[in-house]
Amino acid sequence: MARSKSLWVLVGWFLAAGAGLLILKWTGVWDELDLDGITEWLRELGPIGGLLYIIVYTLRPLVLFPATPLTLYGGYVFGAFWGTIYDIIGAGAGALLSFYITRRWGRNSFQRILKSKKLLSFDQKAEEKGFMVVLYMRLMPFFPFDGISYGAGLSKIRFWDYTWGTLIGIIPGAVVYNVFGASLQEIGSVKFYAAVGMYALFALIPLLFKKRQQGEKAKDAA
Repeated sequence: MARSKSLWVLVGWFLAAGAGLLILKWTGVWDELDLDGITEWLRELGPIGGLLYIIVYTLRPLVLFPATPLTLYGGYVFGAFWGTIYDIIGAGAGALLSFYITRRWGRNSFQRILKSKKLLSFDQKAEEKGFMVVLYMRLMPFFPFDGISYGAGLSKIRFWDYTWGTLIGIIPGAVVYNVFGASLQEIGSVKFYAAVGMYALFALIPLLFKKRQQGEKAKDAA
């Protein structure tokens, strides 16, 4: 009973967080934010600004704010190198926090309602090959970042498999997004178009992977 209550508290928190973001948008408060002023303030703070960015990124999953805009913003504010460093630390910490929350308060309740054969099969595979499962999902840009984090907490994936799969898997995306974010300071430059090209190649990874899988299946069928 206590575990079920914990799950409902968790669901209620996320619903409240989503409603809060919508209220900020509908009331116009979000549009009134002085983004340029915040950007200059963070740059002037130097390493302290980076620390604030890391803290915000760590807590970001709790309010369901999308990861990609914040990652691009980090590159824009701090540059490609430091933006990537801050992003990896913040995104990694946020992913661990998300995992802990659902593992601590949602796992047992989720197990009681887990009846789908496909989900049970995935859960077993996640326990046996957790590192590779997490690494694959982190490398593929079409998987929702927070969905992986919260979902892994509900699964049987081991903590260290999840941790290393996440920390290694987020590096390529962090580099690409921060390089692209930094290039937004020089829109129209060679640097900007090179970053766009890098971003496009990264976005093609799922298509190339899918094509390879189809080729392997066709070979096996033959």
